[in-house]
Amino acid sequence: MTLTIVGAGYVGLVTAAVFSQLGNKVFCVDVVPQKVKMLKKGQIPFYEPSLAEYIDRNIKNKRLFFTTSYRESVPNSQVVFICVGTPPKSDGEADLSYLFAAVEQTAKNLKGYTLIAIKSTIPIGFEDDLEDTVKKYAKVKFEFAANPEFLREGTAIEDTLHPDRIVIGTASKKGQKILLQLHAPISGQRIICDIRSAQLIKYASNSLLATKVSFANAIATLCEKTGADVEKVLEGVGADKRIGRSFLYPGVGYGGSCLPKDVLAFIATSRHFDYDFQLLKAVDDINEGQIESFINKVKKALGLKGDIGNLSQVKVAVLGLAFKPNTDDMRDAPSVKIINHLLDLGAQVTAYDPQAMENAKRILPKIEYAKDVYSAIKDKDVMVVVTEWPQFSQIDLARAKKLLRRPIIIDGRNMFDREKVKESGFSYFGIGR
Repeated sequence: MTLTIVGAGYVGLVTAAVFSQLGNKVFCVDVVPQKVKMLKKGQIPFYEPSLAEYIDRNIKNKRLFFTTSYRESVPNSQVVFICVGTPPKSDGEADLSYLFAAVEQTAKNLKGYTLIAIKSTIPIGFEDDLEDTVKKYAKVKFEFAANPEFLREGTAIEDTLHPDRIVIGTASKKGQKILLQLHAPISGQRIICDIRSAQLIKYASNSLLATKVSFANAIATLCEKTGADVEKVLEGVGADKRIGRSFLYPGVGYGGSCLPKDVLAFIATSRHFDYDFQLLKAVDDINEGQIESFINKVKKALGLKGDIGNLSQVKVAVLGLAFKPNTDDMRDAPSVKIINHLLDLGAQVTAYDPQAMENAKRILPKIEYAKDVYSAIKDKDVMVVVTEWPQFSQIDLARAKKLLRRPIIIDGRNMFDREKVKESGFSYFGIGR
């Protein structure tokens, strides 16, 4: 098929790369000329394993094209995938301005029957408004579908080629057939439903994952108060096949471009339908509370108490900035809130991340950045682990102890073997243990 992908972000680029790899002719449209210029050269604006190779290969094979022009791509496409961002407003509701702009430009360039498939996460009920927008500008037959994505940054290619499920929400038998045909080479259970059910599947999935994270953090707090070990507790809980261990890990809280945004948007959407989603409000409250709890852990480790300014003589090394490993994404990263709290308390912060430091510099300009782990921790009072990059668990503890002014590790992801760290002469502070 010939496809148009609107939006060259994480979802759009991965979708374009995979569908072109499967033999389709794919146009990827973005309104930022500089980004399109970079992509034409095979330069990716963010870090995602294997994505650059897929894009470079399919540009060379003339299956993947980047453009700023809807006119160049939409008229010849059987399917247009809308993959633009729907960021949160200050009240938690989704900002749909990019979505409506993309649908309007698509409508203005339709020349024949086209299926418009929404991959962007949008609140329930807006499909009618989107349809009205297309009718205003297009005189040809079109149909809508919801085709939400479930990729994880860091494993996006694998998740797109081998998903657990492919959700196709549409009232159209023709649209359903087109999407089933397009996804035929891709594994995963097919879930066929109406558009609103498809939208709810996305929101409900992300909200349940966020709930598991906040539940794990609530249990971690209780473990600290009772003297239990959260790792053993959650190992026992997760061994129940009805529950599973996935996402049932304590830490500094969830972040990224999906979970925080979708939880708040789901709460706001529920409010529109006269439902007070108290469970998700509690999930969000617990997540926000993890930051303050972590800062208090830093104070306790340093033997400090009290007011703002009491970290003014303290030098902190923060390991990990991206919201998760194997990405350079800083959107809603817990590290940002943690570092800003430390700065407010007067601490001097030096950070290191294998991929995210260039993005972090735009958000956190007041801290220092190190070239590697050992440069980051040299002459610091405490080593704080925020992102669970695998290489952090391989740190040479003997070398680290010599470099640190005080042998203190605060492990925000429970990466280290607690007993091994203590045997090496460190004061160790984990989450819930």
